[in-house]
Amino acid sequence: MANVHVIIGEDDFLVGETAKKVIGDGVGLEVIDSMNSSNADLQLKDIREADASFSTPPFLDPKKVTWWKNVHFLPGGGKKGASEEVKEALEKFAKKLSESPLQENQHFILSGPHLLKTSVFAKTLATAAEMVVFAVEKPWEAAKNAAVRVIDLAKEMGLSFAPGVAEKFVSVVGTDTRSLMSELGKMRDYLGNEKPTIDAAAVAEITSQGFGVEPVVWDITDAIGKRDLNAALEAMRKFELENGFAVFMTGIIEKFFRQLIDVKNGKTEGMNPYALRKNEGFLRNWSLAELRAARARFLMLREKVVSGTTSGDVLVVSTLVRVMRRHVR
Repeated sequence: MANVHVIIGEDDFLVGETAKKVIGDGVGLEVIDSMNSSNADLQLKDIREADASFSTPPFLDPKKVTWWKNVHFLPGGGKKGASEEVKEALEKFAKKLSESPLQENQHFILSGPHLLKTSVFAKTLATAAEMVVFAVEKPWEAAKNAAVRVIDLAKEMGLSFAPGVAEKFVSVVGTDTRSLMSELGKMRDYLGNEKPTIDAAAVAEITSQGFGVEPVVWDITDAIGKRDLNAALEAMRKFELENGFAVFMTGIIEKFFRQLIDVKNGKTEGMNPYALRKNEGFLRNWSLAELRAARARFLMLREKVVSGTTSGDVLVVSTLVRVMRRHVR
C-alpha cells in the first residue's frame, strides 16, 4: 500500500473519514491546513511546510502522519487558478512525493476539493500515490445519494425516516454530510427516546436550512402535484421578496405542468428516474385537460410579466388558486 495518499472531494466529512483510516489513533500527526491560504505567498508557505514535514522522518517516534488538508489551489481548483509560481512549486513537490519513498511508519496525506486529473501534478502522483476521488455529482444525483446516506446515518443514531421524509430533510439541510449529521443530532434531542421516527412535521419544526442552500422550488411543485394549495402558497412565500418573483415563478410552474403533460403522454426519455416516479404519482390528481389548461394559463401569464405589461405578483397567486381548484362535474 502506498504511503502517499491523495483524497479529493467537496464533502469534507467524507474526506475526513477517509483520512482517519490512515491517521488511526492520531499518534505522530502533523496537520497543515490551507483553508485560509488565499494568496500566492501563503500558498507557497504551505507548500514549504508540507515539504519540510514530508522530508522529516519519524526518528524515534513510533510513526508519523502528515495531513496537508483543504488544499483548494490544486490544478482545477477554481476559475482563476493558482499563480504560475505556485503551479511550478506544486509540480516540483509532486515530483518529490513520487520519487522519494517513505519509511514504513510514515504517511503523507494531501486532501482538497478539486484536482484536474489531466494536470501534470495529478499525472505525476498517479503512479506513486493512493488516490481516492469522490466524484462531483449533478445536483439531483447528490440529493438522491445524500437521502440514501442520511437514512444510514439516522439508523446509527437509532432514528428512522417516515416514507419520503429523508428527501425532504436533505432538501432543507443540503447534501453536505457534516451538516446532515449535525441536524440529525438536533433531531435526536428534539424527538427524545420515545419517538424514533422523523416525520415531515418534525423536519418543518426543528431542521435548519444548510449554509448556502437556497429555498427549494420543488417544495412548490410537489405541493402543486399533490394539489395541496395551502402547502403550495406556503412554499411560494419563501420567494416573495426575490426580484423578478413573477417571472421566476411562472417559469417554474409552467415548466412543471409541461413535464406532467409529457409524462401523461409517455414522453419520458431523458427524464431523471427519481423525478419521473414522483411525477407519475402526481398524475392521479390531474386530468390531461386540467394540465393543458393550467399550463396555458401560466404560459400566457409569463408572456405578460416578461413583456412588462403587468407586474404579475398577485396574478401568480390568483392563477394558481384558479387552476388548483377541483372542478365538480
